[in-house]
Amino acid sequence: MGIRSMTGFGRAEGRVGPYDVVVEVKSVNHRFLEVAVRLPRDWSFAEPAVRNAVRERVHRGRLDIIVSQAGEGALGQVHVDWGLVDELIEADRALCAKLGVPFDPRAARQWLTFPGVVTVRPATLSENEASASLVGLVHEALDALVAMREREGRDLAQACATYLDDLAAHASAVRERAKASVAAYREVLLARVEEIGVSVDPSRLAQEVALVAERVAIDEELVRLEAHLAAFRSDLARSEPVGRRLDFLVQEMHREVNTLAAKSQDREISSRAVEMKALVEKLREQAQNVE
Repeated sequence: MGIRSMTGFGRAEGRVGPYDVVVEVKSVNHRFLEVAVRLPRDWSFAEPAVRNAVRERVHRGRLDIIVSQAGEGALGQVHVDWGLVDELIEADRALCAKLGVPFDPRAARQWLTFPGVVTVRPATLSENEASASLVGLVHEALDALVAMREREGRDLAQACATYLDDLAAHASAVRERAKASVAAYREVLLARVEEIGVSVDPSRLAQEVALVAERVAIDEELVRLEAHLAAFRSDLARSEPVGRRLDFLVQEMHREVNTLAAKSQDREISSRAVEMKALVEKLREQAQNVE
C-alpha cells in the first residue's frame, strides 16, 4: 500500500435518528496525532466514540472533525388520542339527536383538528444508538480522508524516489572522485618537488600522501549515507506509519553530507556536496508530510 500523506479531507452525510447529519474530517501535518472534535449542542456524549474511531484509522497529523446537524428530518411519531375522539363523536351524535338532524359519520374526521386529539411526539433515540450511527458516518468520512492521504502518499513516494536516485548518483560520483583526488594530490606533490629541484625520500612522500588521504577520507560517510538511502527507499514501500523514522533518516543524511563536505578539499566533491544538501532538504520537506 505504501506511505500516506498527512493532509486530506473527507465528508459523509446520513441520518442519526430524526436528524440529517454531515460529518467533515480535515487533516494537516503534525508531529503527533492531535484530534479536535466539534459536535452540535447536546451531542457531547458521542465525543469519546468519535475520538476512538479516529485513532483506529489515523496515527499522525492534526485532525478536525466537524459534525453538523443539517436540520430535523421527520418530525417524530404521530399520536392520536382515540379516547378523546370517541368522546367527541358521542357528543356530536348526541347533538345531532337533540337537534333532530341525521348523524353523518363522515363528519367525524373534523375532530382530528380539535386541540389535543393529534399530537406529534419527538422520535426517541438512546445515546448509544446515536453514537453508533454517528460513528458509522465518521468512518465513511475517514474512508474518503484515508483514500486522499494514500493518493498523496503515492505522489510523495514518487518524488522521494527521484531525490533518492539523484543522491545515490552523487554519492557514487563522489566515491570515484575521492579515489582520483588522492592520486591527483600525489601528482601535485611530485610536480612541486620537481619544480623546487630537491630530492625527497619516496617513503616520506608516500607517508605524506597517506596522511592527506586519511584526513580527507570519506568512505565511512559514504557507506552510512548509502545505508540511509536504502533504508529510506525501503520505508517508502511500507504500509505502517513511517513518518518519524523518515525524519530521523533525513537528519542522519544531513549529518553525513555535512561531514563529507567539511572533509573534502576537492572542488568537484564540494560542488556535489552542495547539490546533495539541497536534495536532502527536499527529502526533509517531503518526509514532514508523511504519516
